[in-house]
Amino acid sequence: MSRHYRFFVDAEQITEETALVTGEPARQITKVLRLKEGDDICLLDNLGNEYDACITSLSKNAVTTKILKKKECIGEPRVQLTLAVCLPKGDKLDLIVQKCSELGISNITVVLSERCVARPDSDKIAGRINRWRRIATEAAEQSGRGRIPVIEYMEDFFSLTDAIRRHPISLIAWEGENRTPIKEVLQANRDVESLMLVVGPEGGLTQQEVDIAVKAGAKPVTLGKRTLRCETAAIAACAAIMYELEGEL
Repeated sequence: MSRHYRFFVDAEQITEETALVTGEPARQITKVLRLKEGDDICLLDNLGNEYDACITSLSKNAVTTKILKKKECIGEPRVQLTLAVCLPKGDKLDLIVQKCSELGISNITVVLSERCVARPDSDKIAGRINRWRRIATEAAEQSGRGRIPVIEYMEDFFSLTDAIRRHPISLIAWEGENRTPIKEVLQANRDVESLMLVVGPEGGLTQQEVDIAVKAGAKPVTLGKRTLRCETAAIAACAAIMYELEGEL
């Protein structure tokens, strides 16, 4: 049963025959799960590879393993999906990061827009980013992925324009759009390999922000007739994208 435990480790600590596990994964193995020598685990190098491994020794701060088999992780999607989500209040972003990481997105860009209620102090944002990265790592391990989504933070909406331009397709989920369903755009672009989805905060995006995104190349789409919460919109839209472009779910 222990082989079901999956851990991301530093790729530089993996050789053809052995792998050294340190940091939080080592603590999980020794203190939380209390695994022992001879137990099998799965290691991930965050490059899309996974390794069946057997624990050969444990110390206070490190676990040494023997590599049994290397293989490509099948949990990574073909499509590289970036979610740009305006920071919601409370712990809603924790849920967004967790569920969208499980769904297979590649990047999560957290953006401060004009109507964001949450305005974290500059001295606290680094801690929050680290928390989101831990959540993304755990979700990627649990869901059988081979890469951890990249978490980025932008302090203003205008900074998002360069990222929008870099993607072949950028979609903006906007309640003011009622003519173009997200499904219509996705079905017309099934072969796209990279796209961005922009989701606003609780109060929605301002007209100026929508205009900025559209000028940079984003296309407004509707998610349906009902008004969705920020976290619902982000998760549901990512799931819809994976369904249409990957055939998943």
